Amino acid sequence: MGGIRMTQLIFHHEHHHLPLANDNLLPVQLYGLSGQKRGDISIIGNSVIDKIRRLGVQIPVQIMDFLSIALAVTAADTFVQRENSEDGWTRQLSLRLPLNEPSRWISLKKELESALHFLSGDIWNFEFCNGGYAPPEPYSKHSRFDLIKIKGIDCVSLFSGGLDSAIGAIDLLAKGRTPLLVSHAYKGDKSRQDQIAKKLNGHYSRFEINADPHIYQGITDITMRTRSLNFLAFAVLGACAVQEVSQQEKIDIFVPENGFISLNAPLTSRRIGSLSTRTTHPHFIASMQNIFDLIGIPCQITNPYQFKTKGQMVSQCLNKKLLSEVVESTVSCSHWKRKNQQCGVCVPCIIRRASLYVGGINKDADYTFQPLIKVMNEIDRRDDLSALRIAIAQKSILNIGTWIAKSGPLPTTTFENFKQVFKEGLDEVESYLISENII
Repeated sequence: MGGIRMTQLIFHHEHHHLPLANDNLLPVQLYGLSGQKRGDISIIGNSVIDKIRRLGVQIPVQIMDFLSIALAVTAADTFVQRENSEDGWTRQLSLRLPLNEPSRWISLKKELESALHFLSGDIWNFEFCNGGYAPPEPYSKHSRFDLIKIKGIDCVSLFSGGLDSAIGAIDLLAKGRTPLLVSHAYKGDKSRQDQIAKKLNGHYSRFEINADPHIYQGITDITMRTRSLNFLAFAVLGACAVQEVSQQEKIDIFVPENGFISLNAPLTSRRIGSLSTRTTHPHFIASMQNIFDLIGIPCQITNPYQFKTKGQMVSQCLNKKLLSEVVESTVSCSHWKRKNQQCGVCVPCIIRRASLYVGGINKDADYTFQPLIKVMNEIDRRDDLSALRIAIAQKSILNIGTWIAKSGPLPTTTFENFKQVFKEGLDEVESYLISENII
């Protein structure tokens, strides 16, 4: 790895503790609370402290430190461009970060670096030191600030504005659960999340929060492979408040994602690296659960749909009438922010369209490219569609177990279930592509 250029990021919540920027060193102000007084500092987490205070409870030190780590990782992932690395993909990132209890995290440094390497494909190195930002004093219920409603909440669920997360919320409410729906509320995502939430039936509360990264100069990287770490950190904040009020021993954090996308096995041999994200891969989730258990974060991360395809999630949704009412507000596309419209031809869009087809829901969002048959004649747009066709053609030839293992380690006890959901996911897409005269 000696040939890979290393970028060092140094973090602090006080700008005067940060060194001057140079070509290989990026100073980043965490939480950005003391105001920007220098032109060479990037900022992340500007609005986060106010959001934490609105939970109305004192956050434990280990959870505050985990949030600082997650924000630092998001900063590195956002501010350091992949294209500047030697191979155009793998970055070597060194992060110096003050924590409240660095000794607790130093013992887990290797586990954390390994989990992040799996998640993003980069080489991570952490240096933890003293002087971290302490948990902020919560607002009281008598203050002028609106507090997040926590009383009566019994679990946390990630609520992104996607189809899977909408089904996750609908199912929990149908079962009589009272979730705190946690959202990473980026500007475009927030309006979609609000539209879906307004139509939900049952008792729930919402916690919306934004990492809000700002780079001092240059452009940001858009691959955002580590976004799920930040999402988990926000969920943990909410779960900590729920635990404090409900006095439960462990709080469930639900990560609603269909098993086919969660596995995200490479569709073709050339898609192993850059095109196979691992944001909710079972190995990453298990790695984070292990870190939570060792550090004393009382949460249980669960993907209730790990062995269901997206189509099965749609078909078996506990309130399909409500699902058909919100489906047009949900987003699955990996490119939608460019034009605020879903493309219809990326892998997530095609899997979404297949799931609604097999799930019997006729309503859907507008797509930039509506009839798929036309896309087959466009060389620059048919890449994902072609990859899915190749995968479908190979599912009866290739060893499915070997295939899914390429996406990362999987537990042997449930390996057959992973094979099953992957095959059924491809079967679903095949049925849809036949209906569209693509196969």
